[in-house]
Amino acid sequence: MLAAAAAAVPLLAAGCKGVGGLGTLPRPRPDVAVLRAAIGNEQALIARYRSALAAAPALKDILDPVLGQHQAHLAALRSRLIGPAATPHPARPSPAATAGGADQTSTLAALAAAEQAAAGRRVSRLTVASPSLAQLLASISASEASHAALLRMHRSAP
Repeated sequence: MLAAAAAAVPLLAAGCKGVGGLGTLPRPRPDVAVLRAAIGNEQALIARYRSALAAAPALKDILDPVLGQHQAHLAALRSRLIGPAATPHPARPSPAATAGGADQTSTLAALAAAEQAAAGRRVSRLTVASPSLAQLLASISASEASHAALLRMHRSAP
C-alpha cells in the first residue's frame, strides 16, 4: 500500500502542473495558423457587413445575401479547427459607415475593396495549406472575388 502511494505522488505532482506536466505540447501544424487567420478575416468581413448594413439599411437586399455567404464560409472554416478559434480582427469601418449618413456608393466601394483584399489574402495562403484546406480557401477566394464584382456592379448601377 505504501509503495502504491509513493508511486502516486509523482503522478499527482505532474497533475498539478496541468497539461504542461506531460511535457511540451506539439507545435500546431501550419494549417492551424492558416485556419485561424482565415477565421479572423471572415469574422472581420462579417463585422464590416453588419456595420455597413447599420449605416446604409437601404442596401439590405444587396448585402444580406453576401453576409449570409460569409457566415457560411466562417462555419466551414470553423468546422476544420479543433481548439479555440481566432479572435476577430477589428473591422475597419468603411469611411462611409463612419461619416454618419453613409452614401451607398462609398459603402459599396469600400466593401468591394475589402472583398478584393480578402480574396488576395486567401490566394496568398494556398501554398502553405494542405490540399483540402487549399481547395476550401480557393473556393472562398473565388466567392469573395465574385462579391467584389457584384458590389462594383451595384455601385455603378444608376
